[in-house]
Amino acid sequence: MEENDEKEKLKDLRQAFGMHDEDGCGFITPKGLKKMLKNLGESKSIDECKVMIKHFDINGDGVLSFEEFRVMMK
Repeated sequence: MEENDEKEKLKDLRQAFGMHDEDGCGFITPKGLKKMLKNLGESKSIDECKVMIKHFDINGDGVLSFEEFRVMMK
């Protein structure tokens, strides 16, 4: 039962990640994060989005991969 729950959580996370990956490039960019936050009613600058991403950007490339997104969502 727990394995199915984990698979469902992973599926939901991938779906959420895909919604934020506006370019379909496999990463969440500051621009994509800004747009997503705006859709949720939060207005952030690109610089603010860069800072938010930096907190979870394990490899320092300035974008969030799915694995980094997964860590962020825990």
